[in-house]
Amino acid sequence: MPSFPVLVRACLIAFLAPVLAFAEPVSDSDVAAGAVAMAERHRERIDGLLGDARQQGMALLVIPTINLDAAPRRDFDDEATRDRYMRERSTLLHWNHTSEKGLAISAGQGDHKPDLLDVGPSFQTARGTLLYQVIPVWPGEYRLNRITYHQPRTALPDIEPGPGSLSSADRLKKIGMAELGYAVDADFKRTAGAPQSAQEADDGLGQGCEVLLRLGGGCDEAAREFRWWIDMDRAFKQGKADIARVPAIDVDLAFSPIAAIKLEAGEAVLTDGFVLPVDQPVITPEWCETMAADPICFIDAITLKHLPASLDDFRQAPSAADFKLPKLEAALHDLVYRAPTLYFKPQSDAAPDLIRAVREE
Repeated sequence: MPSFPVLVRACLIAFLAPVLAFAEPVSDSDVAAGAVAMAERHRERIDGLLGDARQQGMALLVIPTINLDAAPRRDFDDEATRDRYMRERSTLLHWNHTSEKGLAISAGQGDHKPDLLDVGPSFQTARGTLLYQVIPVWPGEYRLNRITYHQPRTALPDIEPGPGSLSSADRLKKIGMAELGYAVDADFKRTAGAPQSAQEADDGLGQGCEVLLRLGGGCDEAAREFRWWIDMDRAFKQGKADIARVPAIDVDLAFSPIAAIKLEAGEAVLTDGFVLPVDQPVITPEWCETMAADPICFIDAITLKHLPASLDDFRQAPSAADFKLPKLEAALHDLVYRAPTLYFKPQSDAAPDLIRAVREE
């Protein structure tokens, strides 16, 4: 288990502490001014955490995920659009340390809950279809073998309690398994004739990543979705929208490692990213069984999209200095690219960026 230098521990504790919490738009000028000051202090803490990480025995990892702002603006009043976006926005890819239990790298669009062993993305910057995330990481080798996400408007499979029909030999042929947790979502719908309020009004929440309490860029669509939920909650309270509770599932995928990356203390490394397509994985109810409280479904194969990174592309994205993070900008000056080790081959020559993980017969 790594030791935690005093400075890093102090920075991490400051990072983990709640910074801002807006349940409603800020209207009072004093409160708004206080929020701005708190946000600036948070920016300074994160700049210190990231800027000093390499000197404190950590590494800085830059890894891309998809930029959800690259697509045209979404109509969040459309149910299918909203469900797809919620799935994409909830996904986190977890790279687990090969020998130290609890040490992990979590990357992706999901709302990360950081801790001392898995700090998560602390800064992000977008260019084209990619969103580059910067993560302070403890040294060691990490393998991509877990993905979590939220699947809206989906019910748990109807299975009998107890062991399923798969034999032990059949289970060994599967690439992994999905633990499914029951969840409930609020489902808003405007009543007939109800007007839509101006979501882009100056409501004190800020713009883009400020709304999500993140640092960097690539948060415009996420901020619009957040404002949509606030707008619908107000509309419901005014009798201009209906609300219902709908089933959903929280999915925790565990599978054979698809890729690996090794990091040394003091390094700043850019590597490739991966993303889970919305049609993956395929969960078959007959391969499910109930273990303890939650269903477990065995997965035949998983396909991930490989996101190749390059130093040239990353350098063309808005820099840390553009977001007033001078220490981080200095810490990334000698960033190097390192390709991850891939344990599976591309799905085909026609789809070189699709990596299909499946057991060999």
